[in-house]
Amino acid sequence: MRVLFLTFALLVLGLEARIITDDYGRDVEVPESVTKIYAASPPLTMSLLAFDPSVIAAINFPWSAKQKAYVGEAYDKPVAGGFFGQGQRPNFEILAESKPDVIIMWGRMSGAEKIVYKLAKLGIPVLMVRNDSIKDLISQFRFYGELTGNTKRADELIEYTQETLSLIDSLQDKLAQKKPVRCYFSQGVDGLFSECRGSFHLEPFDYSGAKNALDCEMSSNYGMEKISMESVVMADPDVIVAMEPLFVESIKQNPHFKHLRAVRKDKVYLVPSEPFNYITRPPSFMRLMGIRWLIHSFYPDLLEVSLEAEKQRFEKVFFKDLNQEKENR
Repeated sequence: MRVLFLTFALLVLGLEARIITDDYGRDVEVPESVTKIYAASPPLTMSLLAFDPSVIAAINFPWSAKQKAYVGEAYDKPVAGGFFGQGQRPNFEILAESKPDVIIMWGRMSGAEKIVYKLAKLGIPVLMVRNDSIKDLISQFRFYGELTGNTKRADELIEYTQETLSLIDSLQDKLAQKKPVRCYFSQGVDGLFSECRGSFHLEPFDYSGAKNALDCEMSSNYGMEKISMESVVMADPDVIVAMEPLFVESIKQNPHFKHLRAVRKDKVYLVPSEPFNYITRPPSFMRLMGIRWLIHSFYPDLLEVSLEAEKQRFEKVFFKDLNQEKENR
């Protein structure tokens, strides 16, 4: 995203402004000083959180009590909702009251042009951002740095992100030489929701030597397709990666799942979810750890650094407020 520093006086508001060209080639007039940003979907709110919790003007959903230590000033921000599938939309009154300097949204969101039109009625500049892949984190962090002037923070996040992506790329040849792991990605308490071909929620698996055991097509960007038990039985996956603890706890007693190959061989893995989910819901910067976790789960001999050691380094980079809190104890 290139920033064109065309500074001029806004005659009506008496504020200085500049023109930014967003990821989709739109020239948007924004304030010279940007200190409050609203992201219209959880993945972008999460990358903003990593960049600087204090710039978040409003959030899409409340943080949990366990997440409080990780979100800093963002914990008490107003809950405006957002656009994240299944008919969800923000509360425009709360959003307006939070007074963001700019709004950012995913450019490939369903009905993006209509959403931009609705948001524009608030009189707040709307920027469309790429969020199609984990690799887009780099351009997001760089953009936040340019938008707020805090390029030092952006560089810290970009350095770790690039390092992790380079590591993942370096492992692809080794992963290609191994037998692909046929994986069923289980969501929902009953374990019968999953992702199908083309879902961006599956991206961490693509980098981890895994192959989707299901043969299905996604019906929307939201994902979480309802899967029949018959389809899971026919797939008979090598491993099950599950999102719900209750499902994992009961799977060996489940009359439908207990005979599957993955269950018989104890190849059922619960996705880490603290402070945020490593894989998705929402797909976020946590996937940088999630891909490492998947590779370690499937091929424990490939990674030289232990997951615990990497987790400590990861949190030191991405959760600055947590580090300061620990130092003050």
